[in-house]
Amino acid sequence: MIIRLLLVLVFLAACSTGADVSKTIDVSAARLAEIHSKPYTVGNGVGGFAAAALSGYGESPGPDAIVFIGVGPYLHEMGFTSSMSITAINGKGVNEIFADRWKGLRLKAPDGYDAAHYKDLIEYLFAKERGDSVLVDIYVKPTTADLVAGNNKEGPEVWRINLP
Repeated sequence: MIIRLLLVLVFLAACSTGADVSKTIDVSAARLAEIHSKPYTVGNGVGGFAAAALSGYGESPGPDAIVFIGVGPYLHEMGFTSSMSITAINGKGVNEIFADRWKGLRLKAPDGYDAAHYKDLIEYLFAKERGDSVLVDIYVKPTTADLVAGNNKEGPEVWRINLP
């Protein structure tokens, strides 16, 4: 009986980690230390103005996702663009993670673009207790520039962020 239970658990664990990873990103220890010391960079620099909001929450239209005006320097250097949205982190839906957290931040509105939402996202993604990697489910929607360049790939991707 115990052996059967163990076999079922091993099978379920194998199924749950079967996500096809589209991209793997390795974060250096030095960069992770910098992110921990300064999870938000003010201004409209590389990656655009860093602000995030939840879609699909309350009156907000669209699927459940974190959407961006700009992705700031950390996500930008990893390849994120503002045409991407995050739908899940380690298999957990982002609205489940952030809706209540973002009610207490500056705008008191999870569906409003805010720097505090972005900072909390970065702190959550790169938390010291996160482990060696984070799986981020992303929905990619090509921009006009992407379409002109011939990149019309649209759809879900899973990115693995490896942490030191």
